[in-house]
This record gives sequence, C-alpha cells and structure tokens, in this order.
Amino acid sequence: MVSRRYLRSGKTLALAAVVLAVLWSNPQVLPVNKPSWMPRFGEPGPPTDRQQPQEPLPRNLTLHLLPHSHSDIGWNLSFEGYYHTSVRQVLRRASAELWADRARRFTWGDLAFLDMWMDDEGDTANNVLAGADAVLTWRQVLKELMRRGQWEVVGGTYVSPDEGLTTWWAHNTIVDAGHRTLAAQLNATTRVGWQIDNFGHHNTVPHVLSNTGYSWLVLGRMAYRDLYDFASKSTLQFEWRSSEHEGTQGLRTHFLAEHYGLPSTAFDFDYTNVCDEDVLLGELQQLARRHVRQYPAHGHVLVMMGDDFRFVRAARAFGCLDRLISASRQHENWRDMKLQYSTMSEYLDSVQPHLDAHAM
Repeated sequence: MVSRRYLRSGKTLALAAVVLAVLWSNPQVLPVNKPSWMPRFGEPGPPTDRQQPQEPLPRNLTLHLLPHSHSDIGWNLSFEGYYHTSVRQVLRRASAELWADRARRFTWGDLAFLDMWMDDEGDTANNVLAGADAVLTWRQVLKELMRRGQWEVVGGTYVSPDEGLTTWWAHNTIVDAGHRTLAAQLNATTRVGWQIDNFGHHNTVPHVLSNTGYSWLVLGRMAYRDLYDFASKSTLQFEWRSSEHEGTQGLRTHFLAEHYGLPSTAFDFDYTNVCDEDVLLGELQQLARRHVRQYPAHGHVLVMMGDDFRFVRAARAFGCLDRLISASRQHENWRDMKLQYSTMSEYLDSVQPHLDAHAM
C-alpha cells in the first residue's frame, strides 16, 4: 500500500507541473524581459506619465468634460434601495442644475432607473425650479433638457447585458425593451451604445447595434494585452465588425483609456467641498497627456467626470466645474487648450470629421 505521504507528494508535484505549464504558455505574466513600466507579475498595462518623458501637449486641444452618473441596477443594495437612497436625488438635482445653466451637460446610461423615476414622479410638478418653471412636471423638464442637447441618454438598453452569458436573442430583446421605454416615456431615441462596465463583449454586438440605429459604441473594458496594443498604436477609436456576420456594417467604437470614473478623488464633489482650481486644472492637463497619444490625432480629449451613483451633490459639482472652465480661459498654461462641457454625442461629433478624412 502506498503511504499517504507519497500520495500528498504526488499531488503537490502534479499541481506544480500544471502551474509551470500555464506560466510557460503565458510568458507575459513572468517577471522577465519586461520594460520598466510594466508590473513584474501579471498582464501588462499601458505606461503612465510617471514612467515616460513629459511631452508638450498639442496646440488647439479641446478637453470635453462629460458629467455622468454610473448607476448599477443592483450591487450592494437592491434596485429600489438605490433608487430611493441616491438615484432619485441624482436625477432631480442634475436636472435642476442643467436647467439653471444652458452650458451644462449630463449623460445617463440605461433606462431602468429613468423608467422608474418617470413612473414615480414624471407627471408631478417639480416644485424645485424658480418662478413659473416650478409647475413644470419632471417629464417636461427632462424632455426640454434633451431637446436643448443638455441631457443625453446613451446606451438605450433597459439594463446593461451580461455579455459573457447573453445570447443574441436576449441582447436584441434588452435593446428593444430600452428603445421602447425611451420612446414611451420621453419620445426620444439614442444613437450611442454605452457599455462602460460590461465584463466582456460578445462579437455579435456591432451587428445588433448597427442594425438598430446606433452609429457609435463606447466600451470600458478590454483584455490588458489588447488594450496596450491598441493604445500603443493610438487606435483606441476603431471600427468594430462582427466576425460572425461577414460583410455587415461595422460600428465605430470609442474605448475609454482609463476607468469610467473621475480623473482623481479631488474631483469627487459628493465627498469633498474643496475646489482648488490650480490643482484640478493641473490634473486635467496630466490626464490629457496620458490620453492624447492613445487616440487618433484629432485634438479632442474626453474627460469622464462621474462615477458610481455620483452627482448627489450636483450643485457643488457643477459649481466647481463652472469655476474650472472659467479659470482655464484666463490661465497662462491653457492658452492653447479649451475646456468645455459636452455630451457623448457632442464629443463624437467633434472627432467625426477627422475620422472620416482618415477613413477609419
């Protein structure tokens, strides 16, 4: 009879052999032959400014601030829990802040919370706006903000699909449900796909979306090796075609160079009331340096200005962002740069002529 000690040793050797085989077949995870910026273990990530020489920013560069609130349908709280503790306040307060200043913008993805809000308060007088506007219903307010181009609904899906497990039929159904909801509640549609927090993307996505009225798709997650390859070639805007539907129309795609969240915690106005203009403008320039070389040379940088369930303190956030935009016009270091609010469509419309000219 073989002793238990030898059996345990055999299992250990077998496990070690499996680990070595995996490492041998994936040499990129080993701590050898790597540039200084790359982690010694694990997948590569793109270089950061601290590890590369500081290059001068291009002249006539425009930074597009994109205020948004990423509101998961369920995470640490239930769907109803999130609605009552934060989402309802975000929707109300962001709408009121946009109404107060036509230069401001806000972007919202997925329809489930918006559908709940319209059912809950859509036909109720807002009682928040000044003067005669206080009698407008929230539905009237939101529809007017969308008509002005201040508020954009992106994504168009009722909820973001789990693409790793979602069939073509289910994905198409969730897009259809979102479009029907948007049309029924606000008589609106969308042309920008919004998948900034989906873990994995099915190769039928461009086929489904390009055949349902979309002209652009925004993605937020990609395998690190692919991300570094795209970023190093300045091709984080590309045309995505479905490998399962040869000959069909592709979909222009913008990949976020960094997480969909705020540039740094200094911009997290839900948790800080500090608005240091010099510090924040400096951070925006650092972000521009990181991003500008990862995209085609069209002179436009998208700045994601939001995070999970943010803009509960919408007045404080927009107040500081207004100050930054105003200060940038007077700042010596911003003579050749412009800072402005944008929706996702406004940013994409700005880069479109360059991409058309260079046949992306």
